[in-house]
Amino acid sequence: MTAPSQYLRDLREQQASRRLGVAKVLRDNPDATNIELAKIFDVTRDTIACDRKANMEQLHKSTLDETEQMRCEMVQRLEALNKELELHRKDGKLPVGVIHEALLVTRSIIELLGVRKPVTERLEVQKRTISFQTFIGKKPVGTFEMTRNQLALKAGESDGE
Repeated sequence: MTAPSQYLRDLREQQASRRLGVAKVLRDNPDATNIELAKIFDVTRDTIACDRKANMEQLHKSTLDETEQMRCEMVQRLEALNKELELHRKDGKLPVGVIHEALLVTRSIIELLGVRKPVTERLEVQKRTISFQTFIGKKPVGTFEMTRNQLALKAGESDGE
């Protein structure tokens, strides 16, 4: 190993142990100033400020990692619940109560992730038209049509529909 690389390794080890020491001192005395810490570790107050900043960044990163893990676990639970709701599908249709529950699950996923989950369902509209004529006496008044729409949610076969 060359001398410069050994020197850099020693510096990094000293930095890591100093940062750990700064964290321990701050745990015992949270009101300690950079100047007090600099006297304890025999470095400049700017070095202590950098160490404190690095410790805070590391703490912030680990907190984000834990939050991200919890978020991922919750999304997995919600997706498992969505799969359970899909078991209630009969003839390609979901009952209204199950649709409501699926909507609540999807809202929760949106709140957790901040994004919308792609929807693979389509609305099927069946129209039934009834024609009839109206007579007054024997004279026809007119022909009328009445259209009735039946709506149903069905599973989409592909994203293109």
